[in-house]
Amino acid sequence: MEESLNLSEILFKPKFVYPETSVISNSGCELPALSREDISFGFVIDFYRPVLKFEWVFSGGSALDIDEALAKICVSKAPRSRETLHDTVKEYGSGHWNFEFNTIAQNRVNKAHECESRNDVVGASHNYRLASRYFAIAAYPFLKSDVLAQNSDVLCRTTYKKMYDIDPSNGILQEHTFNVDGKKVSGYLHIPDLKQVYPCVIIVCPYECNFSYAYRFINDYLAKANICAFVLEMPGAGACEKLNMNDHFSMAIEAAVDYLGTLSCIDATNIGLYGSGIAATACIRAAILKSSKVRALAFLAPYVHSFFTDQDILNSMPLCLRSSLCNRLNLDARDWDTLTPQFKVFSLKEQGILSGRGGCKVPTYASVIKDSVVSKEDISLLENNFSDLTIKSNEKIGRAEFIRNSIIEVTKFFSEKFSNGN
Repeated sequence: MEESLNLSEILFKPKFVYPETSVISNSGCELPALSREDISFGFVIDFYRPVLKFEWVFSGGSALDIDEALAKICVSKAPRSRETLHDTVKEYGSGHWNFEFNTIAQNRVNKAHECESRNDVVGASHNYRLASRYFAIAAYPFLKSDVLAQNSDVLCRTTYKKMYDIDPSNGILQEHTFNVDGKKVSGYLHIPDLKQVYPCVIIVCPYECNFSYAYRFINDYLAKANICAFVLEMPGAGACEKLNMNDHFSMAIEAAVDYLGTLSCIDATNIGLYGSGIAATACIRAAILKSSKVRALAFLAPYVHSFFTDQDILNSMPLCLRSSLCNRLNLDARDWDTLTPQFKVFSLKEQGILSGRGGCKVPTYASVIKDSVVSKEDISLLENNFSDLTIKSNEKIGRAEFIRNSIIEVTKFFSEKFSNGN
């Protein structure tokens, strides 16, 4: 086994007792009473984390593996930080969220090594892919100061890269480092080959995901449409952890647009942006500020204005997602009611970014869930600021189905706009 993938010390013999995830960035406060259970947030009863099983399968996991880990988490008799929530086992070991998903990831790493010993490149790549997905779930929701999660995130990146290194049929994965506000950040370029010039979509990860979550979107959709992808994380997360989350939260995307334009393998006239949730907010902001260099913009369930200002929407967020947002802002979700007025600084309306009438000519596609985080006012703001806008309003459907259906339409949208770009 390679030294970089010898995980036994990390997985099974942690040297310290670390804070359990559900008490980070909220001082272990009681679970809040939610104003409603919003589909967009993926709320699941009896769990601290939104359990996005079908979304994790869609992004590259196996339902059987995931069910195995979840079952062990649910039946554990170990003490929990929050006795009513399955995924809050205090000590690292059987039943602990991070431990169980690390374990199934390690099993896949072992299978990958077995495949390598038989020169089964495809099998090894497949198992490294599954391992990277499970390490990512082990790290979810990727909080700063969650040491065990950070270890899993590192292992996710290692196995994800290994998948590409071992099997050239996956295409090429390159980690590119560039400067943003005097700090070095990285993004991950997924490209079929270096023999021709490709249009490129910058995929921005919301805080509840890391860079590996878009594998299916990239491999099964964009790549088949001859479009490459540059995956970027939000400020304070992953390879952009050196950046602070503030009101200029699109800074890394803007810099990435400029950087990609310098690469010989990228068609600088055909660069698109894609994100969901708060990552969509950042994409909208960047598209307006870089409208001359962005060919197309697509997003799902964007946080536009109401999310940051409507107390009913804010109070529908589960504690996990409240803590995740506060974690990037160095705040404590215990003080939610006193903190929420501060969030309006991120509203694109309050910033004056969305204030005109049809001023942005970047072709834009939006997919939203009716009566969820995107309000009628948000829709009006988008319609008034983008002259070429298509909005698909979905009736209440499952989160995974919403994402899967939207990805198909988003791929068609980018293909059409890039082909008409010249």
